[in-house]
Amino acid sequence: MKLLRFVLILGSMALSFAFVSTALNAAERGMIILDGSGSMWGRIDGSEKISVAREVLSQVLQSIPPDLSLGLMTYGHREKGNCSDIEVLVPISPDAGGRISNAAGDINPKGKTPLTAAVRQAAEALKYTEDKATVILITDGIETCNADPCALARELKKTGVGLKVHVVGFGLSAEEGRQVSCIAEETGGLYIQADNAAALGDALTDSVLEVTASEQPVAPEAEPETAEVAELPSANLDAPEQVEIARRFTVTWDGPGEKYDYVSLFDPDGNNGEGRRIRDRRLQTSGYDKRQVTLVAPVKPGPYELRYYYGAARAVIGTRAIEIIDAEVSLSALPTVDIGRRFKVEWVGPGGRRDVVQIVDPTANQGEGKPIRGKRVVNGDFDNKTVDLVAPAEPGFYRLQYWNGENNKVLATREIEVLEAEVSLGAPQSVAIGATFTVEWIGPGGRRDAVQIVDPKGNQGEGKRVREKRLTNGDFDNQKIRLPAPARPGVYELRYWNGENRTVLATRQIEVKDAEVGIDAPESVGIGSTIKVSWTGPGANRDAIQLFDPDTGGGRSKVLRSARLVNGEFEARTVKMNATAKPKQLMLRYWSGDSRLVLATRPIEIKATPVSLDGPEAAVAGESFSVSWQGPGAYRDSIQIFDPASGAKGKVLAAARLVNGDYDGRIAKIKAPKKPGNYVLRYWNADNSAVLAEVPVAIH
Repeated sequence: MKLLRFVLILGSMALSFAFVSTALNAAERGMIILDGSGSMWGRIDGSEKISVAREVLSQVLQSIPPDLSLGLMTYGHREKGNCSDIEVLVPISPDAGGRISNAAGDINPKGKTPLTAAVRQAAEALKYTEDKATVILITDGIETCNADPCALARELKKTGVGLKVHVVGFGLSAEEGRQVSCIAEETGGLYIQADNAAALGDALTDSVLEVTASEQPVAPEAEPETAEVAELPSANLDAPEQVEIARRFTVTWDGPGEKYDYVSLFDPDGNNGEGRRIRDRRLQTSGYDKRQVTLVAPVKPGPYELRYYYGAARAVIGTRAIEIIDAEVSLSALPTVDIGRRFKVEWVGPGGRRDVVQIVDPTANQGEGKPIRGKRVVNGDFDNKTVDLVAPAEPGFYRLQYWNGENNKVLATREIEVLEAEVSLGAPQSVAIGATFTVEWIGPGGRRDAVQIVDPKGNQGEGKRVREKRLTNGDFDNQKIRLPAPARPGVYELRYWNGENRTVLATRQIEVKDAEVGIDAPESVGIGSTIKVSWTGPGANRDAIQLFDPDTGGGRSKVLRSARLVNGEFEARTVKMNATAKPKQLMLRYWSGDSRLVLATRPIEIKATPVSLDGPEAAVAGESFSVSWQGPGAYRDSIQIFDPASGAKGKVLAAARLVNGDYDGRIAKIKAPKKPGNYVLRYWNADNSAVLAEVPVAIH
């Protein structure tokens, strides 16, 4: 299955680079920006993302027209932490496929993601203020160099003469996608987000259709001489006579099916009456064996023409008329919704794989409006034609819109009002350090909403989150959660965090007060013995008493034993743990698990104690005999008969737990093995996995 999924990913990525070549057919000049940041070493089903990209790029570049001018740029491939690490590996030039493949093979991801600066440099290399051009950014991460990609995109749109930036989000989350999709949206390009291999294949297949649906004049078609007309092959096209706007439909073709052949959808009224090609689909893609291609209808009703374009002669060798007819597209939802609340939207429309129901802030983007939330219709309840959305955190009037991804067009809108609503937190005025306390909440209760404890002085005064718990992980029905207080005294802030909007909806102060924390234990114990420790402190769920060696761990100390307080006698405030098998001066400490802080310490000495065995020098095979012992007498300690000659590490032939013998009399009984030989009696301290004493014994 992994091999199959890897093949699917390769196919999907191949389509993404087919998207690249198709996009550039329209612009004739383009720059590919391939992410070279360290995250590209991330794996997909066992293969690094950069390896997948290299291999597929090499495959696709073999089939692009030689006169297509392409370049390759990357970033983050030379140094870690350097936001200036951007390089043009292959200058823009015709017939650059082989050089781009070789250069991509040498990219060694390691650094940051200065994608904003890279897009700017690519645009400048394309002379975007003078000529139409295309940039294709393929990234698996968001901007990490303190730049605003959205502001850059708006600048490029204003100053350019037709620059489009297409963005392929390689495994980005929805939130990460929102942070980079604006580059495409502002420049009229495409943003393609793939959450898995199948979605990547679907999105990139569709993008081939999108990119060529630009305001380009009709491709020049050869006017062959009369003598050559008979030499042109013929082609036939079959498709529905009528198709609703924005619907996907299938075209069956019969023709040469050569490398540069494609089926196009032609608008005879476009380009001021001269005609305009608005959809292209190369034949040598999926569906080739069935002689089928899939196209998407435009959103403007009217008569259109399907054409078979023969690439070898740059001529149309087959046509068929098709009518695009109007269809109902609408949205239905409640007229009002409270801030941060989840609500349902019913839709009627094409239901394309990339169609989205969006919430738009009409005041954003200098009054032009900006989508702030969206959900693909295929990711909702598709059968019942509904999607769930989350209302913004700011009250006001918003617009719902049905976005047809295939055509980059809004097909339907309706207004919705987001209302102010009560959001509050109830909690004690003060709590002791590390203590667990209850917070009552009122608010949207979204599945990503949480209550946070924030240190307002942290992060250089900007505030630092020190605790967080999602509402759904608490007593949701009674609108309560429990949180452990920080281990440091001070004034903190409780926050209601609306995860969908990444916004704080309510706050209140809480004081964390100092409290007594202490440890009581013997000053010294014998090796391997049980230590009983009394404690005073918060007693939080993850708190523990630890035995640690301050002289190990490179100065950071090494924890040798750890006992969770809740696993001891919690009411009596005691825990037990076992001493080490080697004498040494060690430390006991109270560990706050939630804060990862030490709240109290005290020294304890592990002393050497007599450990010995007294048994017969010889015993009868298969019979039991008695052994007297001295030692820690820990619960899991035992007397063993050991064969040092059995295997590389020897073998335990028999064992008797001390607690199962005459414990007070310090006598254990053990059964001799049936095989005669010279063996070893040994005292085994299980808690330390250590032999503390041993004597020989002969079995006859």
